[in-house]
Amino acid sequence: MEPFTPTSNSAIGSAPPRAQIQSSKVLQQIPWRLRSHAAAEHSARQTASSRTSLRLQAVTDRLASQASLETTFHANQIVRDGHYESSLVAEQASKTDPEQPSLASVLEPFNPALGVVDVCVVGCGPAGLALASELGANGVSVALIGPDVPFVNNYGVWKDEFRELGLEGTLDHEWKDAMCYFGEGQEVRVGRGYGRVCRRRLRDLLLQRCKQHGVRFRPGEVTRIGEANAAAESVTLKLGDRTSVRTRLVTLAAGAAAGKFLKYEENAPMVAAQTAYGIEVEVEGYEDSYDASSMLFMDFRRHHSGTWRGAAPRIIPGEHPVAGEGLWGTRREVPSFLYAMPTAPGRVFLEETCLVAKPALPFATLKRRLHRRLDAMGIKVTRVLEEEWSYIPVGGPLPLGSQTATAFGAAANLVHPATGYSIARSLREAPGLARDVAAVLRRNLPVRDTAAAVWESLWPAEKRRQAAFHVFGMELLVRLDLAETNAFFRTFFRLPDFYWRGFLASSLSSAQLIAFALLTFVLAPAGIQLALMRHLITHPAGSYLIRHYLGINTAEDVASEGSISSGDAAVAQQASTVTAAAELPNKV
Repeated sequence: MEPFTPTSNSAIGSAPPRAQIQSSKVLQQIPWRLRSHAAAEHSARQTASSRTSLRLQAVTDRLASQASLETTFHANQIVRDGHYESSLVAEQASKTDPEQPSLASVLEPFNPALGVVDVCVVGCGPAGLALASELGANGVSVALIGPDVPFVNNYGVWKDEFRELGLEGTLDHEWKDAMCYFGEGQEVRVGRGYGRVCRRRLRDLLLQRCKQHGVRFRPGEVTRIGEANAAAESVTLKLGDRTSVRTRLVTLAAGAAAGKFLKYEENAPMVAAQTAYGIEVEVEGYEDSYDASSMLFMDFRRHHSGTWRGAAPRIIPGEHPVAGEGLWGTRREVPSFLYAMPTAPGRVFLEETCLVAKPALPFATLKRRLHRRLDAMGIKVTRVLEEEWSYIPVGGPLPLGSQTATAFGAAANLVHPATGYSIARSLREAPGLARDVAAVLRRNLPVRDTAAAVWESLWPAEKRRQAAFHVFGMELLVRLDLAETNAFFRTFFRLPDFYWRGFLASSLSSAQLIAFALLTFVLAPAGIQLALMRHLITHPAGSYLIRHYLGINTAEDVASEGSISSGDAAVAQQASTVTAAAELPNKV
């Protein structure tokens, strides 16, 4: 008798069903050769069925994995595009400035019908103009493509960084020092000069460099980047007016939104955002609250809640009207700070800024906090000259090196994840990248090999390690409450200048960043030490950092943006749906 195999209808050890016994008796009467043949066929059918099931399961797993990748990509791209603040982001980008000349009035037009151009730079912001001008200076033919719009954002920079770039003449105002407040009575002078960039001067300078080096311009929007096979020597771009442009290399410099054309590494923390609501105003009473000879870099004091009108400047440390030195009830509040640049007596640029959050702290919340803060400080706005909505996607996965398109500036993740700074870095890196691009083009490689070499120049393994460290720091800041944030920055500015300045400038090597972390840990209070250890051990950003430092997670190991970490699942859910007011961060 054949051995009994339990089925779904029989428990192990129970008697076989009657029909099964009778079936076994019939089988005994069949010649053994026939039985063997039948058994072999049955076994073959089972094996084939099993293989088919495995193939189907593999296909299902791949589809599920692809769906996860696509979900993550779209969630990240929604954040890059502005998420629930996209309308105000678009309004900010659409501002006009009659003092800035049009690109078309300065640069010669680009005619796609003339043939293949060496490089198409897509995007006409500071990063795009800087790279285009440097490419032209290296003998590369360049087509600049993008909307013909002015620079509209306020840029604040460290004076020494712009001096090193030879751009100090583009600053329209300078301060000898910057000050911070990390709690009542916790004023910190950083001892470093700061400057505000004149948008017109910087744009005029970059435009003249582009003109001098033969950069040509075509207004338009890129709607598609064609695929290039292994041997292709050019790639075709499609513009919104259906024009085709052929180029040996395409470089996206149109901001983070250009990420829709790129592929990214997997298993990385998701994109976060820095948001800020600012106003250029004429005011009364600013000098009664702040030193107008210095710029205000960060004021994390919680004057937007719990402090009555005009009382904030008179608060004595230890006698705050709200418990816990004003920190009561802030455990779940997303921190924000006041950033201010006084430019003349009675005139100042004021900005309420959320350094980083997931999801982004809404502009409406920041605007409300700013006006409550000014009220508490006794600062009266008499005239609003300009309103600004600053939205900066930060962090997230790095671009892959194995793709047809390249990128620069914010599109290439050159924004510092933990600070939001990018303009000085983009201007600093443009000359070196342009030299490398020119050298690669002289080798007459296929498009994909050219792009791979450019990506390797922009994001070698060493810089990817640095970026992983910065993302780790960003993710830590996302999770710190207001008291912890104040404690962290009090520690940060106690570091030697070399370390904190290097961290802000993205100029520390991966080894120096480890020294930075160890020194921060030694100087930090116990609560921050515990937060750092917990973050490294338990948060996905910790494993992301370790993988990059050990060389386990390289750009070539993956094909597209990957699985979503548990810590980011809620963010992805919010990003993929219209976020209801009840789901937004704390709006105090």
